[in-house]
Amino acid sequence: MPDRSGTGTASARGGGVTPEFVQHAEGTTISAAAPGVRLEAEAPLEPGHESLGVVVPWSERRFQHTLKDLGRPVHGRLTLGSREVAFDASGSFAVLGHGRGKWPYSMTWNRAAGCAPGRAIQLGGRWTDGTGATENALFADGRLHKIGDELVWEYDRTDWLRPWRIGGPRVEAEFRPFHVRTARTSLWVVSDDTHQCFGSFTGRARADDGSWVDPDGLTGWAEEARNRW
Repeated sequence: MPDRSGTGTASARGGGVTPEFVQHAEGTTISAAAPGVRLEAEAPLEPGHESLGVVVPWSERRFQHTLKDLGRPVHGRLTLGSREVAFDASGSFAVLGHGRGKWPYSMTWNRAAGCAPGRAIQLGGRWTDGTGATENALFADGRLHKIGDELVWEYDRTDWLRPWRIGGPRVEAEFRPFHVRTARTSLWVVSDDTHQCFGSFTGRARADDGSWVDPDGLTGWAEEARNRW
């Protein structure tokens, strides 16, 4: 990883997967390879683009800086075996995240994000509760509207494909999944249990001027992650 978040090259190798993210002044170059899969993509950085950056303080020694960068136009090529799929910014977007910090040993979080041309929403919870910081925001016409309220998350842990409801004074969102990805690791003292659902959003979110923005048609995901690390 580079010394400074958002610049230089971040790459990894393990389990047959080799992702690489190169940050430069014009945007981000993304490449990744795994058995039978290869991705080459470019996410340009448009003038005036806004993203959400938050420092979450748990104590004097524990903190996390997180940056959520949503709705980036993206173009490139995805290879699946012998099949090749080209995509462009007319119907595709990228969501990029940066994080640096020192976490508590045990942590659970929720996160949801959805994008469409000109609009995006970023919602989070549990890991920020009680810190005075949130990672909630609405993006409309290239502008970020910060949402400082803690949100209420309602979903069925026995059936991850049932609708999720996420609410607060400025958010009334429903998320309907069509696919769930489950990842589990248990090494006794170190563990991970993640359920990440992909789907679409309906509802509304309120901008800084008090007007309500319709998130209908935003495509993205909602997740629960429980970690000990």
